[in-house]
Amino acid sequence: MQDRARLPRGPQRPAPRRRRSWTARAAERDLSARSVVTIAVLMGASTAWLEIATTERLGWFFDAMLVLVSATNALAASRDAMYAPMVTPPLVLLAVTVVVAVVRPGAVDEPGSPPDASVVQLVAIALVQHAVALMIALGAALAITAWRRTPTPG
Repeated sequence: MQDRARLPRGPQRPAPRRRRSWTARAAERDLSARSVVTIAVLMGASTAWLEIATTERLGWFFDAMLVLVSATNALAASRDAMYAPMVTPPLVLLAVTVVVAVVRPGAVDEPGSPPDASVVQLVAIALVQHAVALMIALGAALAITAWRRTPTPG
């Protein structure tokens, strides 16, 4: 009864809008296939450049970043672009090792390899050297993609 007796007191002020941070707004959107590939290539190239600039070799830091970027891309990809995180780890590793073998052959050279090794030999050496990281990255991307593709109960 008292609810009906209450008279309006004029125009109400709208509640103040809270401006959300750009990270919160970006987290609502998933990545397209083009974005997944772009992020993977840029992170692979920048990580390789940073590690070669500091240690003159392509080593464990690049491997760790390949695994982390692959898993993150699999989590951030949209449902329409779930194939991209599964394809990018081997392609990024191949592209980075080809560029490094051409630009800086000493960064992928292993002891025992021929001193006049060609680019193809250096790429094969680098792929074998980073095979464990590639398998972990690809396995993580496939497992996360399979987990995301399973229907939710309810």
